[in-house]
Amino acid sequence: MQRNNLEPSEVPAAARRDLASQRRLVTANALSALGDGVRFAALPLLAAAVSEGDPVAVSLVAAAGRAAWLLAPVIGTLVDRMPRRRAMIGADLARCAGLVLLCTAIAAAGTVPVAAIGAVAFISGVAEVFFDSAAQAVVPSLAPSEDLERLNARLIAMQTIGAGFVGPPAGAALWAVWHPLPFLLNATTFLASALVLFGLVERVPRAGQTSEGHRLTVGAVLRDTWAGLRLLGQNLTLRRLVLIVAVLGIAQQMVYGILVVYVTGPLGLPASGYGWMLTAAAVGSLAGAKAGPWAAARLGTRRSLLVSIALSAASYLCIAAFPLWPVVALMLVVNGAGVVLWNICTVSLRQRLVPLEMLGRVTSGYRLAAWGVMPIGSVLGGRLADGSWSGAPWAVAGTLLLLSLTLIFTMQVEPERRSEDE
Repeated sequence: MQRNNLEPSEVPAAARRDLASQRRLVTANALSALGDGVRFAALPLLAAAVSEGDPVAVSLVAAAGRAAWLLAPVIGTLVDRMPRRRAMIGADLARCAGLVLLCTAIAAAGTVPVAAIGAVAFISGVAEVFFDSAAQAVVPSLAPSEDLERLNARLIAMQTIGAGFVGPPAGAALWAVWHPLPFLLNATTFLASALVLFGLVERVPRAGQTSEGHRLTVGAVLRDTWAGLRLLGQNLTLRRLVLIVAVLGIAQQMVYGILVVYVTGPLGLPASGYGWMLTAAAVGSLAGAKAGPWAAARLGTRRSLLVSIALSAASYLCIAAFPLWPVVALMLVVNGAGVVLWNICTVSLRQRLVPLEMLGRVTSGYRLAAWGVMPIGSVLGGRLADGSWSGAPWAVAGTLLLLSLTLIFTMQVEPERRSEDE
């Protein structure tokens, strides 16, 4: 942000406008996260009801929602070609429209085809990628460099509360009252988010200049997408972050993919214990969001990244060594805090390193690396859990994270994000 170009008399008004826009972004993010959490619970329930419990149908609906992340780099390029506020509002309105149609169909006919549910899940997933990519890309235009961790921590905390704590149980409870009700609430949250965002002002002018200016052609979009992916590969710091986040994605899915089996098997807890373990992880995430800006300010980015990976590795290794439910619950709290500290620092670091006009596609490419490897982690975790030692997935995941620490020790962390004018 080029605050030095402002006249002194303009700084207070600009600062107030920034703070107002930050509040709008956090509020809209909270509303959208709540809607996502409601949908995560209600769509599988709807799919199970209309398919009479067919696990294939339910899994296909879940896969349709996640398949949108395969398009993330292209979506990020489209986000870079428009004002970020417009991208977020459009994503909210698209989700709202799809859910209104779904709600109306359920209320009128009492049922809908599984294919229609899958279509709503896919459209909502695409819109979610648009919203999340634009929300991360707009942050540097609303906050100075030294405040990035604080604003990112607030956004992550709202996502954790909405999508982790409040949304899923609210969606399940409303489903039990009246099947269309969770989708009606879902549509309302997205509409409210869009209305809040209408007042958001981006302080830094949108460059939007790509290889073919503003012409939206397939060739131009593909070239711009490749430019974003090439930047991820050519910048040493970004390349290492991509490698580490891929290891994190594999390790996390190795253990969380079999967590329900681990809780009800070796730990000997009832099925409800799985929910309590997820709650413990969410509590840790909130703690990490609260302490993350403080840690980053005092330790610096590199040491904060080392601490975050070390916490996650230690938590997995402790669970492998001590398969007792109090230890597991405590270590999931520690792991949740470590993961969120990593997210706060890496999101802020990307926002400093990447030119504003490329931040959408670079962010989407980075997140594709994290999400794309998760099926590998699920398969590995399942294979290891089939062995004689139930702690094997946790031990392997912790060891992988310890090995990834070597990539951080020599990482070059630039102090400031490059300007779009450079």
